[in-house]
Amino acid sequence: MKILFLAHRIPYPPNKGEKTRCFYELRALAKDHAIDLFCFADSEEEAREGMALRQWCRKVHAEVLFRRSGLVRAALRAASGLPASVCYYNSPTMRAAVHAACQTEKYDLIFVYCSSVAQFVPQPLPAPLVIDFVDADSAKWKQYARYSSFPKSWVYSREGRLLAAYEKEIAELADVSIVTTRQELDDLGGESECPRTEVVENGVCRPPEETAVPSDVHQLQPYVLFVGTMSYRPNVDAVVYFAREVFPLVQRVKPNVRLLIVGRDPAAEVKELAARPGVVVTGGVPDVHGYLRGAACAIAPFRIAQGVQNKVLEALVSGIPVVLTSRPARAIPDAASSLLQVADSSEDFANAVLRTIDDPQYAQRAQAAAPRMRDLLSWEPPLEKLRRLIREAAAGRAEQFAKSPLRESCAHAQMVLEGKTKQ
Repeated sequence: MKILFLAHRIPYPPNKGEKTRCFYELRALAKDHAIDLFCFADSEEEAREGMALRQWCRKVHAEVLFRRSGLVRAALRAASGLPASVCYYNSPTMRAAVHAACQTEKYDLIFVYCSSVAQFVPQPLPAPLVIDFVDADSAKWKQYARYSSFPKSWVYSREGRLLAAYEKEIAELADVSIVTTRQELDDLGGESECPRTEVVENGVCRPPEETAVPSDVHQLQPYVLFVGTMSYRPNVDAVVYFAREVFPLVQRVKPNVRLLIVGRDPAAEVKELAARPGVVVTGGVPDVHGYLRGAACAIAPFRIAQGVQNKVLEALVSGIPVVLTSRPARAIPDAASSLLQVADSSEDFANAVLRTIDDPQYAQRAQAAAPRMRDLLSWEPPLEKLRRLIREAAAGRAEQFAKSPLRESCAHAQMVLEGKTKQ
């Protein structure tokens, strides 16, 4: 089959959660199908790096979208009634490129990764449409509002409301919609409102068999570890909350324990944490596995969380105990839940970390379960399900929905975005 693949971020290198899932999906589909990829890059350098995708794609069209330009677009279209995150990506250049491709190629299927780029799909649909929402972003914006003060809380609340309506329109447009967890499906309205939505979970790669703890990292033991892109707001909120409100309770009992914050692009708030006793902010590192191997436990103290936290999966397959809050815990398969310590209050979270450090059974149990976790959390089962859904959509399994009148509402949303009609 010929597949038109749209993505809001260029999926290479696969060094962030949203890019990793996209990369594995694209590579899996490329085994059996011809892929034309249309996506955005944050910089010229990222666009050049992304040309490595040509080994899997017949065509790679990467448009550089600078953050400032996207924010200006979102601000100028604030009155459109569409979500700012959709307006952010509103590129006439990308729209023209996608439409031209659809006119010159007969695609068997269109695959959309993230609802923000569904706006580029021509109307009427030239081929069956599959969309991977990944996470229910509208629910994430609502969480942002909960942990922000006015006027940001109002802005985030509005975005959550508008995006929720848009997500439902897009779900009605698609022949098949995909999310990462059952929680994401519920956030989109459940099976009653999104009857053609399937859960395709995230996977995780096997860690290197022989990964030594670097000598400079070994000197920092014992430590608890947080890994992630440290400019991403949920990560920033989580680690700042832990460093300020939980870690001092741990240090009160175990003064020699350190907190290692590992990940690229640390925000100013994160960098400031390095001034606190026992806190180490590394920035980006060449290989995170050495840090994982040396950790007493991995932490995921999220107050804002959607979908699956890859950092939790990586800790499980590496045999590292995990302490996390209840929201990300709900996204972990039941078969792995017995390996988790779940705590929400600052005191309970600190006590869970202390138990993990003091009692070797937690590390022993995690290490013993690691081989089973590698099989359970492998990428292959979810990717095989994705391939099946693609085959079914292309074969016309969703043909009964092809003339749904709700497709017209999404077409109207696209017209609003293009400025062809008035709200």
